[in-house]
Amino acid sequence: MAKKKAQEEEMQEQGYYPEDDESFGISEDFNIDEEYKPAPLIPAGVYHGYVTDVQVDASDQTIVWTFTLNGNGGVMSDGETPIDGSQITYRNWLPKPGDESELTKKGNMTKRQAKINMLHDFAEVMGVNLSTPAAIAEGIANASWIGIEKDLKIRVRTYEGRNFNEIERII
Repeated sequence: MAKKKAQEEEMQEQGYYPEDDESFGISEDFNIDEEYKPAPLIPAGVYHGYVTDVQVDASDQTIVWTFTLNGNGGVMSDGETPIDGSQITYRNWLPKPGDESELTKKGNMTKRQAKINMLHDFAEVMGVNLSTPAAIAEGIANASWIGIEKDLKIRVRTYEGRNFNEIERII
């Protein structure tokens, strides 16, 4: 707070008063009404891609897989952005403390069991070992999964009024 006040005083000493400047120090001119363009989306469908990154996101206890699309041709919803070269992520949710006593929305199993089952099914489709935290850490550390090729069923989803792409299923 004191630093900001000192900066303001220094600017006034140099003869600068923000109310005299229409941009108040903003260095680039723009007009969001004229320039806004929604982010281009990949049309729903099946696309070929490669794993190009795998990380664990400790903050939400997920494995984040990044796929780069390649060999598909075509353009996104804006009619100009190529589909090939675009990246899309997929998350595996890992069990965390408390999941063993909380039921899924359907109420037919615990969250822990559901996450274990989804990890198992994903590992089978991908042909990777996700059986233990140590196996996951080793796969990531050794970059063992980089370059795996898969077909991805991609859909357009709307959440809180925003459209985005997500991987519906890995084939």
